[in-house]
Amino acid sequence: MLYELALPGLLAQGGYRWLRAVRRSAPQEPALRLRTARSRLRRLEIDLLDRLSPTLAARLLLRRFHQNQSETPTPIPTNRDQQLITASDAFHCSGIYVRQFGPTNGPRVLLVHGWNADGRMMLPLAQDLADRGFRVDVPDLPGTGESRGPVRSFVAVARRLKNMCPQDQPYEVLVGHSAGGLMAMIALGLGFKARRLVTLSAPSSLDRLMELYLRFTGQPAKTGAALMRRYAKTCGRELAEIGPAECRKTTLPMLVIHAQHDWQVPPAEAQRICAARDGITPIYLRNCNHRSVLHHPELLGLMERFFHETSNAGSR
Repeated sequence: MLYELALPGLLAQGGYRWLRAVRRSAPQEPALRLRTARSRLRRLEIDLLDRLSPTLAARLLLRRFHQNQSETPTPIPTNRDQQLITASDAFHCSGIYVRQFGPTNGPRVLLVHGWNADGRMMLPLAQDLADRGFRVDVPDLPGTGESRGPVRSFVAVARRLKNMCPQDQPYEVLVGHSAGGLMAMIALGLGFKARRLVTLSAPSSLDRLMELYLRFTGQPAKTGAALMRRYAKTCGRELAEIGPAECRKTTLPMLVIHAQHDWQVPPAEAQRICAARDGITPIYLRNCNHRSVLHHPELLGLMERFFHETSNAGSR
């Protein structure tokens, strides 16, 4: 009864505020206007639900968070992206679409993309690694690109990733960008087979990733708190422990790289990752941001040197 009485007034109030905001700042491009209007309508819906039931708002927001995976942006335009990058092979494995690059006998590398993206983002880096003799796999994570299926949590995605990897064929290097770095850590904790881990501008924990998401999207405080509780229940663990616990447990050589001017995942996250393990120091790359770090001129050299140094150390 209270819901029925309150909803019309809240809708009218919210609609009035939305119309005023639209009139003040409307992008000129039709596509941008549509995207901005949809974003504002979605935010209005969360704001209204937050007043009535933060729990319902959190449920809707969490579903949208993972549905955004399928609404992938265009990869960063660079000179390399203007060329046609063609995989030497592509296939589905455990429901995950995988592109392959490089010689079949090269050291195996897996590149894991982040949230709100798909494997296309990693293709220029994959081609560069292939040109240097590596055999590179680039998956579209579940719910993105050519990989279908519902996504309930990053832990569930990491489990699917682990099931994709043959137990008797470990990857030489597991590389994760942004949330992909966190999912790589989680997958290792679940038994994913790899000999080295590289994180690129990755958050230190699932708790931090969700905090950053809530802050940057300006979600209501009550809804945010309800979302964190619900997501912890979905994952079956405290969010603050998902990431650090895996780092403490693994003995793999790790390379932690972060964009020095990253505003999406702050550079301090690299320090937090390294704090979970002794003897690891983050490397900060200048003149790049969260996405352009993938194209930084020093990145390939750092990764290749890390591979050879850890290979030599293991052979002694």
